[in-house]
Amino acid sequence: MVNYDLRIEKQRIFGAEKIAIAANANETISLRFHFDANWRIFDAKAAIFRTAKNEYYIIEIKESSAKVPWEVLAVDHDFELSVIGYDGSMVLTAGKVDVKVVSSLLPDDYKTFSPSETLFDRFKQDSIDEAYKKYEDEIESLKYAYEKKILEMGVKINKANENTKNVEKEKDAEIAKIRQEHAEENLTFNTKIAELNKSLSAAQLKADKWDLVDAAMADKTRSNFALWTGGTKEYKLPFLNTKNMAILSSGNFDDNVTELGLDLTSATTLSQMFTQKKNLRRIELRNTDKITTMINCFSNSPSLREVILGDLTKCSNAKQTFYNDTSLEKVTFGNCERLQDWSETFFGCISLKEINASLNMSAANWISGTFDKCTSLQTIRFKKETIGKDISFASCKSLSKESMESIFDGLAVLQDGVITLSTYAFENNYPTADERKIFENKLAEKGWTLVLA
Repeated sequence: MVNYDLRIEKQRIFGAEKIAIAANANETISLRFHFDANWRIFDAKAAIFRTAKNEYYIIEIKESSAKVPWEVLAVDHDFELSVIGYDGSMVLTAGKVDVKVVSSLLPDDYKTFSPSETLFDRFKQDSIDEAYKKYEDEIESLKYAYEKKILEMGVKINKANENTKNVEKEKDAEIAKIRQEHAEENLTFNTKIAELNKSLSAAQLKADKWDLVDAAMADKTRSNFALWTGGTKEYKLPFLNTKNMAILSSGNFDDNVTELGLDLTSATTLSQMFTQKKNLRRIELRNTDKITTMINCFSNSPSLREVILGDLTKCSNAKQTFYNDTSLEKVTFGNCERLQDWSETFFGCISLKEINASLNMSAANWISGTFDKCTSLQTIRFKKETIGKDISFASCKSLSKESMESIFDGLAVLQDGVITLSTYAFENNYPTADERKIFENKLAEKGWTLVLA
């Protein structure tokens, strides 16, 4: 490290005119300041360097010294030096003086090339280069010997790997032979395991379902009433074997049931069967193909969310089946081609989003109010050309375009049919005048008049 001494007296810097610093002498030049009594009162002092490009660098003076920054010596131009002292309430400055920077004092081969390189790094690298040149032949010889050893080692490793591969092949062949010999035995064994697992799963499912039944029956207050009535706790019966019961009534189940699954193989009517069940949320009725009437079957059950039915091939009356089920979201059923009375079937189902069925109204005589107040209904499907009576979807403002197309396909060819649609749903699905005109023309071709409400 090369040190240059400067005196700081009051607001002047002395000794700068005697300095000439080599350009590119990075991190090797330090300015050592000797302060008079006016400056010793300041704990914080800094040197300010201004380059020929008018760039400023402020370096804190520590132990009366500050290194000249790399950026200041990166070009062969003089720089301006000043000093500042401060203690939070008072400031004192000294300077400004010019300090010479000359490149001729340092050979080009010894100039530094980065902010992290010093003259000593340069000298060290040159010494290494000279030593390497001196022992280059010896180093190259050692490298050649080392590479030769590596090559020989590689040959040995390849040979060992080849031997290992042969051993692996023999082992794999032996394993394959053993597997072949026991393949049939393993197949039989695996088949038995699969059958056993299937039986265990079925048993577990049955056990789980009976656990629900046991839980319901543990409510001792039922003991003096008909089966599944008279209790005080909510319960579920997701699968109850009722296939031999020809007659079922609303009294078979009280208001505490939340989920039901029944087999209706022998039953013929469901009228008022589950009406006003305040806690019933889900019900699945299997083998419903003998049911003939469902009047008010699930009406006024405020908690009911989902109903799953089978085919309704013999059912003729579904009047008010889901009347005012305000929480109902989804209904699923099969063949319904004999249904004659659809009056208010889904009336007041304000939460109903999907009717998962292929609706067939070819036998319908009454379809007034069927979908009144179904404001959330999005998905509905109809059998082609099975709607032969005036029909209204005036409340169904959420209908999808696919559902509207299905309704159109479901209209039979008539002379003077009237279909009523929600204005909002119609304009939402057919936003342009041209689209609406095409739809109306198609209706007219079938003999139907569109009314918007």
